Amino acid sequence: MMSNQTIKTEGKLQASGTSVSGFSTTNVFANRSVSDKGYTFEGTDIKGARLVFFTRTLDIKEGRSLEIKSSYEEGTVYAAYVDEHGKVYEGKSGKINFEVFDGAAGKAQIFSKLVMSNDSETKQVEARGEFSGIQENNKKVLDEARVFKLK
Repeated sequence: MMSNQTIKTEGKLQASGTSVSGFSTTNVFANRSVSDKGYTFEGTDIKGARLVFFTRTLDIKEGRSLEIKSSYEEGTVYAAYVDEHGKVYEGKSGKINFEVFDGAAGKAQIFSKLVMSNDSETKQVEARGEFSGIQENNKKVLDEARVFKLK
């Protein structure tokens, strides 16, 4: 099992549909949050754009898919894309599939097809990520209402 030691996450996260040029980075982070009972998988590109997935469960199995929802429900996933100008698009529907998941070894590969939107725009996004090195800590990623804190 993982420990509270600092582990560097390596891998990549890519997405199409986020912008004209898409999203691609090797600056990735994966974390198992014991206190909030979920996993965070995210990446930040060179322009400062950020793509985040937070599972609202610690029960992840290889080959399993989870629904993406903007409202809090146990066993679902919160997704957000923050563009380089700070505009936030939240995942409204879709799924994330864990093609590879080994919590003990700290490895995950994800694929997601989802709809993301803000007040004025909707995006059809496909994302694929590979993560090696999952940190574990008690850092709070959810606020008092159990909503993921993007800042």
